[in-house]
Amino acid sequence: MIRRVLFAILSTLTLVAMRVAPLPAQEREDRTLLSQEVMTAIINEVSGERAMHYILDLVPWQRVRLPEEYNGTPRESQVMVRYAKKFGFSNVTIEKFGTATTAWQPTQGELWMTTPKNVKLFDIQDITLALASLNANGDLSGELVDVGAGRAQDFEGKDVKGKFVLASGSTSQAYNQAIQRGAIGVLGVSAIGFQRAADFPTQIVSSNVNAQPNTVAWSVTPEVQHNLAAMLLRGDKITIRSITKSVQVPSQQEYVHAEIPGDGSTSQEVAISGHLYEGLIKQGANDDNSGCALTLEIGRAYLKLIAEGKLPRPKRTINFQWVPEISGTNAYLNAHPDKAKAIIGTLNFDMEAIRVGSNRSYWVLQRTPDTYPSYLNDVAQSMMEYIADISRERVRFRATGYAPSEPVESQHGSRDAFYIKIDKHYGSSDHVTYMQHGIPAVMFITWPDMYYHSSEDTPDKLDPTQFKRAAAVGLGGLAVIATGTDEMAARVVADNLGRGLSRMGESHTKGLGYLADATATTLPQAYKEARNAILHQAGIEKAVVTSASVLWTNVDDGKKKTAAFLPLIDQRAASLLNEVKAGYQLAAVQRGVPATEPAVTPEEKEAASLMIEQVAGAAGGRGGGGGGGRGAGGPSLPTEYTAEFSLLLGKKMTVMQVRDFLSGEFTPIALADVMTVLKARETAGSIKLTPVTPPTPVKKKK
Repeated sequence: MIRRVLFAILSTLTLVAMRVAPLPAQEREDRTLLSQEVMTAIINEVSGERAMHYILDLVPWQRVRLPEEYNGTPRESQVMVRYAKKFGFSNVTIEKFGTATTAWQPTQGELWMTTPKNVKLFDIQDITLALASLNANGDLSGELVDVGAGRAQDFEGKDVKGKFVLASGSTSQAYNQAIQRGAIGVLGVSAIGFQRAADFPTQIVSSNVNAQPNTVAWSVTPEVQHNLAAMLLRGDKITIRSITKSVQVPSQQEYVHAEIPGDGSTSQEVAISGHLYEGLIKQGANDDNSGCALTLEIGRAYLKLIAEGKLPRPKRTINFQWVPEISGTNAYLNAHPDKAKAIIGTLNFDMEAIRVGSNRSYWVLQRTPDTYPSYLNDVAQSMMEYIADISRERVRFRATGYAPSEPVESQHGSRDAFYIKIDKHYGSSDHVTYMQHGIPAVMFITWPDMYYHSSEDTPDKLDPTQFKRAAAVGLGGLAVIATGTDEMAARVVADNLGRGLSRMGESHTKGLGYLADATATTLPQAYKEARNAILHQAGIEKAVVTSASVLWTNVDDGKKKTAAFLPLIDQRAASLLNEVKAGYQLAAVQRGVPATEPAVTPEEKEAASLMIEQVAGAAGGRGGGGGGGRGAGGPSLPTEYTAEFSLLLGKKMTVMQVRDFLSGEFTPIALADVMTVLKARETAGSIKLTPVTPPTPVKKKK
């Protein structure tokens, strides 16, 4: 018995030792753009606990902001400035932008059921997002009527005049329908909230309604909506009372800026960003106070490692941006064109710290789109994969103990696996704005986030371990792009080439898949698509390598060095095209058809002869990395194509080139579908399809 107890104690101590010190089981594949020694120093310094402390200072709970806060500086800006100055950041400033306006701020909001019993259902001091109509004022009472989903047809045959309506659908949609029919208020559930009702019955997803006088709009939880509907179904008469008070307050947007100065050897700079505000009413712990807390911790750790001699002072000045989402970034870059010109890359952090294990989530890198190929993607991916690998227990190392090689965990955080995903571009955050100003930018995000834009986006959902891992990735990536040496530039290009080979291999696999899925009839088109996938990716990889020229001390010298790799990428593509051709020939034999070279169709000839020109003042085509692009009405392409499609319209390409680009980046899209959308836009006056004038042949001298 004693022997068993001693063995258990020794086993426990062994495991504890493993958790506080890196194991010797490392291999050369565990590498990134920084040395293992530097990465270990970064991992040891960044703190998920500190990032959580900042969160609890920034948004301890979703609160009703006091009216007097609008007269000065909001809490979040004050917190960021206080910490940034404490940690030794330089040039810490708050800048106002835009025109000063007024906004509505609720000061009281109570929703009661007064019959058949007296129950307070919601109070904005408890759940701020419950009141959807921020401008509502009054003490209103009326009978409750269930209108189902709250669509127009759901109101048929129901008298709602002077009453409250209960809807299982969108609060704003139900409100608009109800007020038209004389109702005084609505209790609704957002569409997202309804979808999540089974898993999150007590969650309210943010919804805003501009209320008419003497009316009110409330968003209720799926649970409350269900219970009230059940009471009405069994015949209970329910009376609702709403008490609201709102005041108009001064409102002007602001952002916080801070720097880690470079050594003065270059005019180039880099940036790291997170959005501190998404409107002053909405306050989210993960979206996106987590991104601001994380980047603050990255800066603190960077400064400390510089002071200790574990990291060199960066050559490039690092700009820290804590902004109102998108509008703040745009305002800063417009107000400081010198910065817009100097910044060569940005890491954007939007929603970083949800506990991924319990949230069915991944920590995702959203790459730049193919319309904006950049060296920056591989820098970020390199760091993510390194931290993920050393954070997982690998069975081939079990001889040295059952534990990760170098656990990247916080004392009060989870021990979850580090679930990561390298994904295609997605917009709708500040990285898009940087690209629109000509600056490459990537976004890191936890997705899905089950508490996104909801009453439950609170600090208790966040994980210090996720913070620590994200901080290690962010600081590592930031150190790479801020280093500013030719040696680091060469390292990045080497990484671009290696990872580019992998991406070309993926395009090759994709193309061979098209052949495998083809029938005898569709095989020639599948062969075209397979070739297009490889040629498209080769073009992207050449642009990626070229983009790294900016990392050299002398950019012109960098262009010469990177140019040497471009013909080698063409050679890679030629080899892959030969393999695809062999695959086409094999597929043709299997299907009993000849492997003839596919002919150019009349539709393809027409598409290749039409140049797309944007009409002056039309939307789209600026910069890179758009988040939307559906256009106003008319036919449209599937959602995943629309942002890139809109950007391509401004790049003076033919219809065929646009179709091939979209098909190469995503999956093949029918030329007819692209042409339909373009013809509709031409009719609407946003573009012109201009025939390409063929070049005049040069006559040979006799």
